[in-house]
Amino acid sequence: MALIELKHIKKSFGEEEGSESAVLKGISFEIQEGEFVAIMGPSGSGKSTLLNILGFLDEQTSGIYLFDGKKMSEYSNDEIAQVRNRKMGFVFQSFNLLPRMTVRQNVVLPLMYSGAHERSWDEKVMKAIEEVNLMHRIEHDPSTLSGGEKQRVAIARALVNDPRVIFADEPTGNLDTKNGEAIMATIQKLNREDGRTVILITHDQHIANYADRIIRIRDGMIESDGPK
Repeated sequence: MALIELKHIKKSFGEEEGSESAVLKGISFEIQEGEFVAIMGPSGSGKSTLLNILGFLDEQTSGIYLFDGKKMSEYSNDEIAQVRNRKMGFVFQSFNLLPRMTVRQNVVLPLMYSGAHERSWDEKVMKAIEEVNLMHRIEHDPSTLSGGEKQRVAIARALVNDPRVIFADEPTGNLDTKNGEAIMATIQKLNREDGRTVILITHDQHIANYADRIIRIRDGMIESDGPK
């Protein structure tokens, strides 16, 4: 059974489906557990809208989305919140760190909403921060970190609840080439060594090449889907 399955997903904004407001125009694919998939396309292609649907941040206008064998429409609001917190990790281009909190405090945040016993928090936080090689920065706040270090904190935060899938939305967009490659090596390691499913959103062919499979989207439709 696929971890993620999309069947004829369409998304429109503001007007009737089929009008000029249609962003996704019938997207279908499956992603198996443990895959590293890049979703690639130019600005306006619909890839960010697709990510929002995959990450339970938005709902499709029509079509069926199954996560872990269950239709999105069958999840209650509480279940959606639990899936996003416990089974999904998110890494964004803009880092989204809280500036007045230390690295440790930023990484612990998802645990506060997870239901995990507080006694387990410290071990989980340490493990996540160690995985991204930032133990020497654990009590620093984001203003003292480089861009690459900030993104590694964001990855640690995404990992702390041991999610099934990591969504990385243009994770190198605010980084120079050297730091971008280091971040992609870290994300690739999460897939190859830890076996995590990774879904990467990018417009950059070089970044997409870190994945094993590339789904190309243009004008709301799949242009190609296959090995890189």
